[in-house]
Amino acid sequence: MKKIAIFVPLALLPVLAQQTTQQRSAQQPKFELADVHASPTAFWFAQNTGGQIRPGLIVDGLYIYRDATLLSLIQAAYGVTEDMVSGGPSWLKSDLFDVVARVPDGTTPANLKLMLQSLLADRFALVVQTESRPTPRYVLGLGKGKPKLRPAAEPVGDPGCKQERGPIAAGPDGQIATPNLKASCHNMTSKDIADTLKQLAGGYTTYLDHDVIDSTNLAGAWDFDLEWSPPISQKGPDHVTIFDAVSKQLGLTLELHDVPLPGMVIKSVNRTPTPNAPEVATALVVPPPRFEVAIVKPMDPSQRVFTGANTASQFKAVAPLRLLIAAAYQIQPNAATDKIIGLPKFADTQIWDITAKYPSTGEGAPIVTGGRTVPPTESVLLKMIQGLLADEFELKTHTENREITVYALTVDGKHKLTRADPSERSDCRPDPGAPRPFPNIRAMANCKNITMDEFARNLEQATGFFDHPIVNETGLEGGWDFLLGFSNPSQPRAAAPSPASPNQQGALPDAPEGLSSYDAVQKELGIKMVKTKRSVPVIVVDHVDEKPVE
Repeated sequence: MKKIAIFVPLALLPVLAQQTTQQRSAQQPKFELADVHASPTAFWFAQNTGGQIRPGLIVDGLYIYRDATLLSLIQAAYGVTEDMVSGGPSWLKSDLFDVVARVPDGTTPANLKLMLQSLLADRFALVVQTESRPTPRYVLGLGKGKPKLRPAAEPVGDPGCKQERGPIAAGPDGQIATPNLKASCHNMTSKDIADTLKQLAGGYTTYLDHDVIDSTNLAGAWDFDLEWSPPISQKGPDHVTIFDAVSKQLGLTLELHDVPLPGMVIKSVNRTPTPNAPEVATALVVPPPRFEVAIVKPMDPSQRVFTGANTASQFKAVAPLRLLIAAAYQIQPNAATDKIIGLPKFADTQIWDITAKYPSTGEGAPIVTGGRTVPPTESVLLKMIQGLLADEFELKTHTENREITVYALTVDGKHKLTRADPSERSDCRPDPGAPRPFPNIRAMANCKNITMDEFARNLEQATGFFDHPIVNETGLEGGWDFLLGFSNPSQPRAAAPSPASPNQQGALPDAPEGLSSYDAVQKELGIKMVKTKRSVPVIVVDHVDEKPVE
């Protein structure tokens, strides 16, 4: 990675310097009362839309941040991006917390940040210090020739881009390739272009995993068109990366450099927050979110099923009860048959068309983030679906351990995992640039410092690849690094091996047609998936009505 000198606004330096927890003043603003606890949301159902001051609850002025990692709380408190924060434990990006806090009327964004800083110091014993250090940033620069931007046709007005998808076409292997993405942008300064590129890239979050800085020094406003291919489009020689598009279509460069920036170093932090004050149990009880109104209608069983589609004002689903219950209780569809016990036959055969309106105020109301109105977070939505099922179908459940069919992860011989650096943050994300061990693998995941328990949970999240829950029986302790990729569910794949399968003894075949998800785990990681019975927590249905309440 190249090092480069880029002008950094001096205003950033005093902001961070004033926000060092070691220098925190006793007069620094604090929340009047705060409830901080571990979130009940499973990691793959977490959705980060940031904290919000929400009116219309038990009192006006409640700050609510659901499913927040410590890293996201630090980012909100100090106004920094993820890659400006170094140090700290591996769980900083994986453990989830809920924060509900009372704030005084007229709280400004600046004071809210100071309150969050106080909360992190008081409840998690967070200690940080600031320092300037080389930080990876994508730098937008000038190419060798003249830029291919057009002077803005209408230099008055807000800058913006209109996005659309290109036509669908077959890839070089005959499969349908993901269409190109297109953007038509108007009245953009060079800084606007830099700020917008990461947002435009969409699926390129693993490529543009850092902010973009403008070093073109181009004056004025510009119009331009941009077209590029998503990482998994499989267009062969016609594949256009976002970097190629910026170079060839705009005449600019987009390169990763080390840029000296003010950053934060975490010196110490506790994993468990201090206990809540006793009055939290009565003073900060937020009523369960409920839809304002819901229409539930029976549908023809031949209708296409989908368990959720959101707009900014309503939730829509067409699904049988089993899938609705699975969604409400954070169970992946592929594990719904095993993990939901006691449902009558109609729960799988009768399809329901549900349209439900979000409330206008309160926790279930739409959220304004980044200037856009978006639906409530997924964890809040799932609680609302739980309430709908209880109200409309009088659903009653309890949780207990039952013996069910699972896939057990085991190691027989030498595995192919690499011991992780314990200080590295736990993370698992797509890596389009990773080498692919077989031709038809469309996506690779690059996992860092992942425990085998976390790996089992992540595999179960891969809806459509595995038809039973997954448990860890590898006996491997600590965190591990690895790359894993397999074919889409529509690709040919073998059934998972049973203990008596000859596949357990012999070598796995090559995979010119695509690699099954089961074989991928064994062939790429040296970990077997054995179909067996184990006792695990399940949802037991005590009562459910066949028809919704009138």
